[in-house]
This record gives sequence, C-alpha cells and structure tokens, in this order.
Amino acid sequence: MSSSSRASKRRRQGADNASGEDEPPLDLLALYQSDIGDRILSFASGADLCTLDALNKQFNTLTANQWHTVTKERFGMSNGKEGWRLGTSFLRPPVFMLLTDKDNDPEHETGDGGYGYGYYPGCPRVAANESIIVAVTSQIDDYYHSNNEMGIRDSKTLNYIRSIPSPIENSRVSICGRVGSEIIVTSSFSEICAQRGNDVQMLRMLNSGIRTIGCETHLLVANGNEILLYEVNPCYPYNDLNLLYLRQNINIAGTPCSLSWGPNQTHFITCYPHQIYVYKFDKETETLPLVKTINVDDVEINNVALAEDYIVASSSDKKIHVWNRNTGDKMVYTMPEAEQVDALCDYDLDEDEEEELLETGTAYELHFSCHGNILVSTSHIGCAICIWDMKTGRLLKRHNEANEEEGIGMLPDGIDASDLVYLKHLNAFLCMTSYMYIWSFPRNQSEINNARSIRRREEIVNTALLGLPPDHE
Repeated sequence: MSSSSRASKRRRQGADNASGEDEPPLDLLALYQSDIGDRILSFASGADLCTLDALNKQFNTLTANQWHTVTKERFGMSNGKEGWRLGTSFLRPPVFMLLTDKDNDPEHETGDGGYGYGYYPGCPRVAANESIIVAVTSQIDDYYHSNNEMGIRDSKTLNYIRSIPSPIENSRVSICGRVGSEIIVTSSFSEICAQRGNDVQMLRMLNSGIRTIGCETHLLVANGNEILLYEVNPCYPYNDLNLLYLRQNINIAGTPCSLSWGPNQTHFITCYPHQIYVYKFDKETETLPLVKTINVDDVEINNVALAEDYIVASSSDKKIHVWNRNTGDKMVYTMPEAEQVDALCDYDLDEDEEEELLETGTAYELHFSCHGNILVSTSHIGCAICIWDMKTGRLLKRHNEANEEEGIGMLPDGIDASDLVYLKHLNAFLCMTSYMYIWSFPRNQSEINNARSIRRREEIVNTALLGLPPDHE
C-alpha cells in the first residue's frame, strides 16, 4: 500500500471516529454533573439538551432514565431535564425587583390610587396563579390606604392592572377557578367574599378565624371545627348565580394556624401549635381523608408546607423543622462542625441576641415554597429569602439584595416578610412587606431578558414615585 493510500485511510478513519462510533463513549453524565457542565448548560433549552444527548448513541438509549436519576438524587425532583434546570437556577444570582402599584386617577394628587406609592400597611397578604397576582392588606393607614381594596398585577409581565374594591375588610386572599376566569376569595375575621368581575358572593362563617386555599375546581375553607369544600362554578341545579357551592365538610380540632397545598394539589396540610395533619384531596369523589398526623411536643408550630418527600414547619422562635413525609420521623442534620441539629436557622445568634430579636421584632411566621429537596423560605430576620437543601439541612444561598455590584443596596433586616408566593412564569418569589420584593431565578435567556426588562421598567417608576436612585448595570 502506498504512503498516499495509507494517509487517505487514516483520514477516513478519523472521519469515522468523529461520529463517536469507534471511540470510547463520551461520559455525558459526568459532564452534566460537573461545574463546567453547570456553566455550559445553565441556559440550554430542552431541545439543545436533547441534541447533546444524541451525540452519544450509547448514552442516548438511557438518557431519560439517567436524567430522572441524577435530578432526583441531587434536587429531589422527578421531572428530569426540566427539574435539573429548575434546581440549578436557584444556585445562581437572582434578578431583584421592587414593585410599586400606581394608576392615573386624577383625584389623587400623587397620581396613585388604591394603596398609593405601592405601600401596603398592616399585615399584607398575596396570592397568585398563572394569570394574576392579588395583594390585600389588613389595616387602614390613611385616606389612600384602605383595607377593602385589592391590588391586581399580571403574573407574567408584573404590570400593575388596577385596584378593585371588596365588600369586606380583607385579611387574607386566595384564588380559585380557571386561569382567565379566576374567582378572587378574600376573608375577614368571620366573612368570605368571592368575586369574579361584577359577580359577588358573600359567605358568613359561624366561627372567627378563616384560612382558604383554592385550585381550578374547588375552594377549601378552614373555619372553626370544620374544613369546608366548595365546588367552583357549580352546575345546574346548584348554580343560582353562585360562584361557589358547598359540597363537603369534615370535622377538625379547631381553626388551624396554617392551610396550604402540597405538590400538584393532590394533598394539603394544616397545623395547630402542637399537631400537623396531612389530608388527601380526592377531586373526583370530593373527599378529604386524613393520611398523616405528626405530634410536635417540644415547640409551637405556626406555619407548615408540604413537599414531595418532606413536611416543613416554622415555630414561634422562627426555626425551621423538617420531617420525612413517608416515615414521619424528624430530620436530624449533621453540620460541617459535626454538630447535630434538628432545627434550621439562617442566622447564628446567641441566646441573648435571639431573645432580643423575638422581643423587638415582628411576629410574622416564616413562609415556604417547596421544590423537590429545595426549600425557599423567608428569613429568620429581615426581608430576605433563603435557599435550603432539605436533604442535608444546608443553607445554599441567602438573598436580601439583587447584586451589590449593580448598585442595589441590601434590604433592611428589620422588615420581615408577611407572605411569600411563587411566580411560575418568572421562576420568582414575591415577598410581601409594606412593598413587594421579587427575586427571579431565570432558567433561560428569554427569562433573564424578561426579568431585566421588568426591573428596568420598575426602576423608572421607583425613581419617579419614591425618589429611589436608579440601578446602574
């Protein structure tokens, strides 16, 4: 064989090997789990990731199982590539936004209606779905700050829409019904008001203290010694222009401190100072069987959340407690110093500092949002969000500013968040204080462009209305 023929054969072999058929398979799994993989794949779309998988035929046959395995192992999520993108997003710096509510009402000299300058006095609460954000407050501050109004925003663009009146003094809010045809439900000390457009339905509760959560088809109300299940948009012959119709009620031990959905709204959780209950929500049979009870003897519980594998609670001292959802055993974590702890706190305070904080600080409970193993909570002190790994007890990140390098100063530690809600379209968390603070964790370039655009828009409003310095990117 001539030298030219041998060279030509080597070139052909090189071309064949470039396809990966004769070379050892590329270890894509190791790439995905590496630091460089996080950086490369941070803003890759699902289609891009599938294309990358296809480069290696051997791995491509296992890619779905491998993605589900590694995502479940690292983040406790079961939805493969999308779960991986969601989990890694919480580990990157967020885009921070301060929102203000305004309108063009000529009767108000400031040009702001409703809450004016976006200020919510008292203990404001918030609810959101894929269409709207609704905020209410429980206190009248002055002429412009009425507690029988609701501030409405678009949950995709965060645009302020309007302020609408309510027949009752609002202390809490929830949303039920289909997206685009939502029913806004507000509650006072002993009344519930359901509104959709011009349709209004009032429900008088027999006992004081009301908690509500809603989904597309139903509304759950915890009041007195009962949990009431209402059907949304009941069909004839029950309609009679009512937005809600009572379908079921179960006896409980009294009005709980907290009521919240679990993943996919198949279960919900309630709590009392020393008990936690998990119920199954069977939408087809409209039944609410009790499936888990946890007794809490050593602390006083004031808020709870339900994750896929965990039960989470905050206590009156603002500690976070975690239980294994399947076994009911409390999680005990081994910290880097080999110290074992059964409660989590994002600040390391000595006894005197903690006592002073609890005496002088606000009494708002901690609030939670669960995403697999990832827990997002409000802070032990101040308006901030904390990113926890419930599997290890590690505090992964704590955010109370967007980015100091961009000129946004830290939020005051003395202002606690009275509520927290997750915004799906921006992969963001909205904390309610007297204002709305949002931390967005973009999962792709489109989301980061959208978040930055919203931030620039709100900075212009803040500069004009509040006299805040603009951000410098």
